[in-house]
Order: sequence, then C-alpha cells, then structure tokens
Amino acid sequence: MTGVGTQGETTAADGRTTSRKLTADGGEIAIGYIGSDGVIYKLRWGEGQPVGRVDNDGRIFRRTAHDERELGYFTPQGRVYSNGLFEGGAIGWVDPDGVVVQAGLILGEEEVGIGEGPQLNAAGAALLLLFLPDDAEENRRR
Repeated sequence: MTGVGTQGETTAADGRTTSRKLTADGGEIAIGYIGSDGVIYKLRWGEGQPVGRVDNDGRIFRRTAHDERELGYFTPQGRVYSNGLFEGGAIGWVDPDGVVVQAGLILGEEEVGIGEGPQLNAAGAALLLLFLPDDAEENRRR
C-alpha cells in the first residue's frame, strides 16, 4: 500500500526511501526518492523522474544523455564521499535517524535534510551528491 503525505510525496510504506531537504523557514520538502530497485528518482510536479541509481557497493550514479557518471559513494557507517574533481573527498554523513549533515573544510557542518525509509544512507548520499547540487544549479540559472 502506498501512502501519500504532504507535498505529494510517497511514504516509505512501498519500500521507497524519501529524501527531504530542509527549507530556509525550517520546514522540509520532498525532493526525491530511491525505489526498492535502487533507481533514484527526482520529484517533479509530484511525479518521480529517474535521474540515477545506487549500486550494492554504495556508489551513486547520475544518468547522462548517453551513459551514467559515478558521483561518489557512502559507507555502511553513513559517511558520504564525492568523486568530484575540485570538491572530492568527504562531504558529509547520515545519522542513524536519517538526518543528513553536509560538512567540509570550507562549509563547516550544517543539517541539510532527512531521509525516511529502509535505505537511509543511500537517500542521504543521493541528497548530498545529486539533489542538492542540482537544486543549487537550478537556482543559479534563475
């Protein structure tokens, strides 16, 4: 059975793990989810659009026009690492309760989101490696 919460996001009742980002006013908004099959979906107009995947080794991949690109990975302890050319290395972690913390040498530490469902580490890694960078890029274009 699938439940629907506020903002049209699907709850974890169907095996999905939802990624929510924190908003400036202290709220949360669902930005995407990971299906039980490891496909990463970005929510657009209430619908999930596939944008990547997570594999069994904890690696996060982004779909590209012709292939896919590895963005980074997470450890079983919830540490998240980027493969980025300039920002490579540790970029944050996921607490056992699903809280996602972005951290780095320049950024300091900041809670940026939360995951809900069975794949908390994967959802946190997708938030840090895929959803938040995409969101920032969209905001720069405006």
